Amino acid sequence: MSKYASLIVPAAPSDRFTEIDALRGFALFGILLANLPNWVGLGAIGPDRMPELMGSISLPAFTVFFNGLLDGKFYTVFSLLFGLGFSLQLDRLEAKGADGLAIFYRRMAVLLLIGLIHLSFIWSGDILTAYALLGFALPFFRRLSDRNLLFTAAVILFAIPLLGVWLLNMRNPGWLNPLWEGGVFLWEAAGGDRDADYFEVLAHGGLRELGWRAASEWAFNLTDKLDTWRFAKVLGTMLLGMWAGRKLVRGELLGNRKLLWSLFIGGMAISVPVNWIYIQQPPHAQTHWSSLIGTAPAGIAYAAGFLLVIPHLPRVCSALAAVGRMALTNYLLTSLVAGFVFYGLGLGMMGTIMLDVTYVGGLIFFGLMVIASKWWLAGHQQGPMEALWRRLTYRKARTEPAVQPAA
Repeated sequence: MSKYASLIVPAAPSDRFTEIDALRGFALFGILLANLPNWVGLGAIGPDRMPELMGSISLPAFTVFFNGLLDGKFYTVFSLLFGLGFSLQLDRLEAKGADGLAIFYRRMAVLLLIGLIHLSFIWSGDILTAYALLGFALPFFRRLSDRNLLFTAAVILFAIPLLGVWLLNMRNPGWLNPLWEGGVFLWEAAGGDRDADYFEVLAHGGLRELGWRAASEWAFNLTDKLDTWRFAKVLGTMLLGMWAGRKLVRGELLGNRKLLWSLFIGGMAISVPVNWIYIQQPPHAQTHWSSLIGTAPAGIAYAAGFLLVIPHLPRVCSALAAVGRMALTNYLLTSLVAGFVFYGLGLGMMGTIMLDVTYVGGLIFFGLMVIASKWWLAGHQQGPMEALWRRLTYRKARTEPAVQPAA
């Protein structure tokens, strides 16, 4: 029998942490709301043209809503859950006698492949690639004590981005020009026009334009992640998630209302006054000090507040947990549907559907996602992309497996 045979079957529902799955579904909902403006086209045009796409929403009102409630907060929650999942997966794999690190690295390699395909051909705002790359670094922090892990997370999450913005973004704003120009070179090598209007490329482009993007989008995405110090922010948040995962395994997280209230109040105490400053900045001003300081505490407060409330809302918990159990499938499905609706390869409706209408459509879409997830899981143990990810990770299994505890 292969040593991977007992690992390939996903967790039974009874073995999972339903509240954690629901939190993952809640994070997906927030990420959907945060990404809709980019699907409309706001990320591809200058601030002076943004009002053209707002509909009944004023730009000041949108900035308050987006900067104050959405921007960065939900990918913080998702990053927390990624680090938490790492702690659970590695501990349980090794408890079963498997080579946990080897399996985890293979899992990240598969995620990296999925992310690169998603980034190059479907959604330029992909986060999976960054998660996979940073995931390879997580084992190096595994032996840190809880206190040292929290200290290291704080340094990576706050000190490095603040210092980096001051030393590089402000003092040498062109430090990423070589990488950006590399992307432009690839764009042009694939047949693209350096002076092309990116909004027009997305809204009206066809297969030829898709080829340009496939060749170069990764360089532009990497430039953006470095310019906004997203890698440091995500890695620091993942380390906080590792700490939370240890608490979860020890039975000190779910149901620990004292801890959750402390995280909620502490996160809100930091984020509310700082976000008050951030809402006065333009959308996506992610290198402003108020964003660098206030985003992670807000995401932590969101996660803690959710875990405090969700036990009292069993139906909501069940609905969101279904979405969360199929997080990868639902994330990619959202990109496919939105890409078909807004991109020129599909219906090409970018610039024709206003933001207010798009948000209504987004709420309807998420409701359908809940229904579809519950329907699928009624007959399957996990989502189709989750099954593919697991199959590629444990590809050496050849015999009938036993059921694996929750990861």
